[in-house]
Amino acid sequence: MAHKILIVDDEPNNLDILNNCLDDAGFEVRVTNNGNTALKQVAYIKPDLILLDINMPGMDGFETCRYLKHNPVTKDTPIIFISVANDSVDKIKGLEIGAVDYITKPFQAVEVVARINKHLTINKLQKQLEEKNAKLQDYVYHLESLASLGKAINEAKDVAQMMENAMTVTLSVFNCDRAWLLYPCDPNATSWRVPIEITSPKYPGAYSLNTDIPMEATKSELMKYALLVKEAVAFGHKYENKISPMIVELFSIQSQLCLAIYPKIGKPWLFGLHQCSYARVWTKNELNIFREFGQQIAVSLGLYISVEELEKIEGQLSRQRYHNLIGASKPMQVIYQIIDNVAISQVNILISGETGTGKELCAEAIYKESKRANKPFIVCNCAAIPENLFESYLFGHIKGAFTGAINDKKGLVSQADGGTLFLDEIGELSLAMQSSLLRFMQTQTFYKVGSDKLEKVDVRLICATNRDLLEEIKAGNFREDLYYRIDIINIKLPALRQRGGDILLLANFFLQKFTQEEQKNFQSFSFEAERMLLAYQWRGNVRQLQNTIHNLVVLNNGKMITAKMLKAKIDGKICDTPSIELVSDTIRPLKDIEKEVIIAALESCDGNVEKTARLLKISPATIHRKKRLW
Repeated sequence: MAHKILIVDDEPNNLDILNNCLDDAGFEVRVTNNGNTALKQVAYIKPDLILLDINMPGMDGFETCRYLKHNPVTKDTPIIFISVANDSVDKIKGLEIGAVDYITKPFQAVEVVARINKHLTINKLQKQLEEKNAKLQDYVYHLESLASLGKAINEAKDVAQMMENAMTVTLSVFNCDRAWLLYPCDPNATSWRVPIEITSPKYPGAYSLNTDIPMEATKSELMKYALLVKEAVAFGHKYENKISPMIVELFSIQSQLCLAIYPKIGKPWLFGLHQCSYARVWTKNELNIFREFGQQIAVSLGLYISVEELEKIEGQLSRQRYHNLIGASKPMQVIYQIIDNVAISQVNILISGETGTGKELCAEAIYKESKRANKPFIVCNCAAIPENLFESYLFGHIKGAFTGAINDKKGLVSQADGGTLFLDEIGELSLAMQSSLLRFMQTQTFYKVGSDKLEKVDVRLICATNRDLLEEIKAGNFREDLYYRIDIINIKLPALRQRGGDILLLANFFLQKFTQEEQKNFQSFSFEAERMLLAYQWRGNVRQLQNTIHNLVVLNNGKMITAKMLKAKIDGKICDTPSIELVSDTIRPLKDIEKEVIIAALESCDGNVEKTARLLKISPATIHRKKRLW
C-alpha cells in the first residue's frame, strides 16, 4: 500500500511540482493550502508524512506544527518543513517543536523523495522498536508478577494463608477491585460461597465472606462454561459473556475474569477478578498472566493440602518406592506427593539438591506420572556439552552448517517433541548458552544451525542443578530471567543423611541387585555394619552408597557384609559407628542430643510447642519442662 503524503503550502506552483513528483514516485498525495484546513483533514487522511511550508498567511507552519504534534492522530507523524529562507534559526526552531527535517526552496524533486523515504524508514523502525520495547516490558512484568506470586505462596504456613497471600498479590498485580477463590466449583450445588476474597473497601460485596449464596441458573451456567473451556473467561457488557443481574447486584461489578483451576486433591476451584469501578477490557497479556497465576495456585493448593494430609497421617504412609526412587522416610513421602501434584501440570520444574541425590530419577518419575508419559523422555547433561556445540546439540543442524556437519541432525528439542526434555546440571551453562536456551523457552521455536527455517515444538522442560542458582545470579554467573522461567516449581531433594532409615532400605536394595549381578551369596548386613551405615554422613549421597555397596560385593565373599568389610571401604573422617571399641570421649551425652533434636524441631515449627510435641510424639509439658532445665 502506498504511503500517504500531505502537502501544506499556499503557493500553487509548489503544490503542483511536489504533487507531480511524489505521485510519480508512487506516493498517495493529498494537498491543502493552509494550516487550518490541514488540521481538519488529518483525522480523515491519516498521513504517513507531512510536508509543511513555514511562511503561510494566517496560521504559519510553526503554529500548525505545534497543533499537529498535540493531535493524537499526527503526534508521531514525521513533519518536514519547506521554506524559501535558509535561516539556521528557523531550522533549529522547527526541530525544537517536533519537525524531523528542513528543506530549502528551490528544491530538487530527487532530494525531496530521498528525504521522505529516509524519514518514512526511520519512523517505521521507531515504531517497530517501540513495539518490541512494549513486548519486552510486558514480558518483564509477566516474570516479576509470577515471582511475586511465588514468593507470597512460599512464605505461607498453611492453605488459608497461602490462598490469602495469593489473592493479595493478584489484586495488586492486576490493579482490580476484588480477587477471589471459590471452592468447590460445583455447578450442581444448591448454593455457593467464596472462602477467600480480597476486596477494595470502596466496592464491598453484599454478602460476608463464607456466607451461603443461593445458586441461580446464570451462575450455574457460568461455572459449567468455565470448567468446560479450562481457559480464562472474561465477562461484562463489552463481552459476549454477560454478567447476571443477580451477580451485578450482589457484588457491584462491571467486568469479571474467571478461570477454573484443578488441584491434585479435591474438586476444582474457581479463580476470579472483579472490576467494579469501570467496565474493563482485559488485555491479552493480562489473560496470559491470569492463566499462569491460576496454574501456580492450583499446584500450590495441591501441595499445601498434601503436606497437611501428610502431617495428619504421619507414620501411616507406606510407599517405599515411587517409580525408581526408593525411600520410606517422611522427606521422601513429601517428594512423592509433590510429584503427584506437579506431574499433570505443564509448568517448568527445577529440581535442586546435592550431587547424587537422584535428580534424574525424580525427573523421570515426573515424566512417567505426566500426560506425556507415552512420548519421549530426553536427557541432556549440560555440563558435558562444549559451548561452541550447544546450539547444534540442542537444536540440531543441517548438512554443511559447519565443518564436519556431513548430514542433517535432529537436536534434542526435536527428539523430545511432544514429550519431556530433562536438562541436568543447568547451572553449568555459560551465559551465552543460557541466552540461547532462554530464547527457545520463551516461544518454543528455534532455528537449526545453518537453517533459516523457524521450527516449533511442544516440549516440557525439567531442569536440575546442585548449585544455589540465586547465589549464582548474585555472582553474575546465571541469568535472572532464565531462573524465573525454569523455577516455576522447585523440588529440593533431601540429602541421604537427612533420610534416616532410607539408608538401610537403599543399602539392602543395592546389596540384592549387585549380589545377583556379580553372582555372589550375600544376604544381609551385620548389626554393626548397619549401625555404621546409619552413622556415616554420605556426602556423595545415594550415588556414593550405591558405589560403596557395589565395591563391597565385588571385593568380598560370604553371606553377610560385616563392619570390618565396610570400615575398610569408608574413611573415618566422618562419624564412624559408635561401637564399644570407641573411646569414651567420642560418645555424646544423650541429653545433649535430645536438646539439639528438640531445638531443631522447634525452629522447624516456628516455635510452635504444640506442633513440635505432636511431631516428636511427646507432650507439650515435657518440652516446657526441658526448656526450663536448659
